[in-house]
Amino acid sequence: MQALSDLELLARLVSFNTTSATRRPTRPLGDLVCDYLDLPGVRIERFDCGDDQENIIISAGPACEEAEGLVLCGHVDCVPAVEPEWMSDPFELLQQDDRAIARGACDMKGFDAVAINLLRKHALADDLREPLVVLLTCNEEIGTVGAGKFVEQWGDRPIPRRMVIGEPTSLKPIRAHKGHLSLAIVVGGRGGHSGFPDSGINAIEGSIPVLNALRELRRELIDEQLPWSELFPSAGYPVFTVANIAGGSAINVIPETCMIKAGVRLLPGQDSAEFMPRLLNALPGARQVESELLGRVEEGEILVAVINDTPSFGTSADDPFLVEVAALVDGLEHHGANYGTDAGRLAQLGCTPVVFGPGDISVAHKPN
Repeated sequence: MQALSDLELLARLVSFNTTSATRRPTRPLGDLVCDYLDLPGVRIERFDCGDDQENIIISAGPACEEAEGLVLCGHVDCVPAVEPEWMSDPFELLQQDDRAIARGACDMKGFDAVAINLLRKHALADDLREPLVVLLTCNEEIGTVGAGKFVEQWGDRPIPRRMVIGEPTSLKPIRAHKGHLSLAIVVGGRGGHSGFPDSGINAIEGSIPVLNALRELRRELIDEQLPWSELFPSAGYPVFTVANIAGGSAINVIPETCMIKAGVRLLPGQDSAEFMPRLLNALPGARQVESELLGRVEEGEILVAVINDTPSFGTSADDPFLVEVAALVDGLEHHGANYGTDAGRLAQLGCTPVVFGPGDISVAHKPN
């Protein structure tokens, strides 16, 4: 395939609807990338993640032996584009003045296009003294799931320690972000006809003390200051959110179950293994189970399950790679990101990620 400019390649990438929330496939996009990088000296591995989702790792230059080289990592999935405010087809690139508009152009196929073209350029020039790697992950937007699978798929093989996660940071390096622990809490009642109130136990009413306990826990967390708190000036504490409540089947039926979905954004240094006992202690009688057992809740029970666990991430301010990236853009703003990225998962490979890329996070996940 002939060379494309960054914008031409971006136009091709955004034309694929890779919405992860609706499990749209990423493999067709991967076919394009693999065809585009089918060049001498380029090594490509594709890792199946099910449902036509995949992770792809592409390498040029020498093979990595002892963590030398550089990884440029971007996810290829995007969030839905159903907002009525779109002024153009969200899956067709629109160039307007100095802006490139499409779903995923900012978050984060713009970075993907630059990274892919950079690898292609150096592969054709055959001028690399160390490995240059492009890692494309799937299903980041639903909890960095693809990156989590890649850690398992890659195993203990060597990979460059220096890694750029190309999220839209306005070209400002970020050295930390919060994690996101997604939870489901199910309260069990007993169904019955609403005309005979003594025939059942209302699970929605049973959820009221649970909600009150969660509110108190949220208030306790707001008062906590931890070693990494100063990097998050707008919310320097673990943020707990009750995000969804569902229960009942009809207006004349006593609700048999009530499900509460919640999320907590843990700071670097915190993990779910430490937080879960605290949550269970706040809900007397609650029991943690695997998510597939939530449907077996019995009358009077409170079951809690982890739906997804995106780890937090933090890098020391004096890390050599962070200092190197910061020097390229005349300094480092010492702050963290309130959103999660693949960095938390991929750091488990022994990498030192820096979150750094083009685009402004304030326009990500928005129309136009």
